Amino acid sequence: MTWTIHMKHFAQAAGLVRTCAGVFAVCILMGCSSTSVQGDSSWRLVPVADVKQVVGEWDGNLRKEGNVLPVSIQLRIRENGSYLFTGQHAGTVAVGSGFLESRDGRLRGDTDRRTIMFALYDHNGNAILWVDATNQAGERYHGQFTKVK
Repeated sequence: MTWTIHMKHFAQAAGLVRTCAGVFAVCILMGCSSTSVQGDSSWRLVPVADVKQVVGEWDGNLRKEGNVLPVSIQLRIRENGSYLFTGQHAGTVAVGSGFLESRDGRLRGDTDRRTIMFALYDHNGNAILWVDATNQAGERYHGQFTKVK
């Protein structure tokens, strides 16, 4: 059996590969730029000595590591350190709760279902809570919240 590659088809395939590689690179850049605050001087870390600094209602988005689409989340943090979140994505609702404590200028919480860490930032005069979380299956999530006024 002899394979014949026509230059026209080869050029089309090469163009498709270049296009896919370009789209992939743009997605990677978008994902990296949306998940990092380090190196951007407009983001200033605000050490959290007491959970009372972040008490209230927050709205934000979480993105599962490797996913493009974010999940909309509502977060409530109470003075006693407890938190409650609700989120919805593609018809699925998630609800969770736990307790936060201040450690090393950040808020941390561990439950049997997740490990969560919040860092408070001042971004151009706005308070932003940055979250990194890992669930019991080892799936990682990242996102940011703004305070509801």
